[in-house]
Amino acid sequence: MILQTAQLSPSQKAALEERVGGELTAQENILLCGGTPKVACAAERENAIQQMRYRLALLDASQRRLSIADSMAALLGDSGAELSA
Repeated sequence: MILQTAQLSPSQKAALEERVGGELTAQENILLCGGTPKVACAAERENAIQQMRYRLALLDASQRRLSIADSMAALLGDSGAELSA
């Protein structure tokens, strides 16, 4: 189950923050696997972004249907995350 923290009630957010042991921002999504919430730290998110950029760069230009920027926007969706160039 994927939960978006922006859509949680204050009591739900407080309960999840207690479980994960830290504060959740409005831009975070939480993946519940077997009842254990997992929240990626900033370094893990940055690593995932770099991996996506690398894989997109490997695609042959003839195979791309979207630009890299458009692909990143589609992958990140409404998360509001900002990417540095």
